Amino acid sequence: MRIALIADTHVAPSAPECIHNWHAAAASIASLKADITVHLGDITFDGEHQPHQLELAAEFIQDWPTPIRCVPGNHDIGVGAGEQPLSTHRLSRYYRAIGADRWMIRHEGWVLFGLNAQLIGSGGRAEAAQWEWLEGVATELSAAQRAIVLLHRPLMRAPDDHGMLIGRYVEAVGATRLMRGPLRRALALVISGHTHQALEFSADGVRHVWVPSSAFVIPDAMQARVGTKVVGIGMLTLRDQSAHYECVCPPGMRRNDLTELKCLR
Repeated sequence: MRIALIADTHVAPSAPECIHNWHAAAASIASLKADITVHLGDITFDGEHQPHQLELAAEFIQDWPTPIRCVPGNHDIGVGAGEQPLSTHRLSRYYRAIGADRWMIRHEGWVLFGLNAQLIGSGGRAEAAQWEWLEGVATELSAAQRAIVLLHRPLMRAPDDHGMLIGRYVEAVGATRLMRGPLRRALALVISGHTHQALEFSADGVRHVWVPSSAFVIPDAMQARVGTKVVGIGMLTLRDQSAHYECVCPPGMRRNDLTELKCLR
């Protein structure tokens, strides 16, 4: 099974640079013959406050070259985890435009879990429902199956990340619950976006992959460099006993700089 991974596309009518790279990613994924695509969130530039951006993203998704599953990012629905209450109204807008914010895919010995990272640590019924769902489906895993979690924010701090105290990672208590909770025995790989950097590392027997943004890089003056700052996509190939990941910089995809986007000038 070949899974294309895309993150932080930040599409908006006012961001033609991001839209250009969306189409470059779609063309590349079609040529790479992926079986399915997973979007790791921040589909929009500001869908949280401008719902028409979610509607635009939904139109683009209809024309995507493969089946696609999405999880929301902070630019799509806002943030929880104590930063501010997560709006159920914005969640509902996401559901209507994009679809479910959590899902599961089974493939041979692998089970993929798409989760809403914005709910983890936010409190309330939506987070409780996601935990209840996850714990329920986790009990169905066989001893031979391995789990992959796909979500917007990373779960664990990267080894060389000493400067980013808040905002980059899933809220700590929730991340620990996820790592040590119902999936502990089966969890092999965590894949996330959000950071606009490419990185791979292992911790406590689990691989962690950061998929870079397809839209733009953030200059070092605004964001400390931990991984590699590229624009690109990811390709994950699952076989019975292996999960091979590759970061791909598609032809035609421009290395936009956040500070140079037309919508921010």
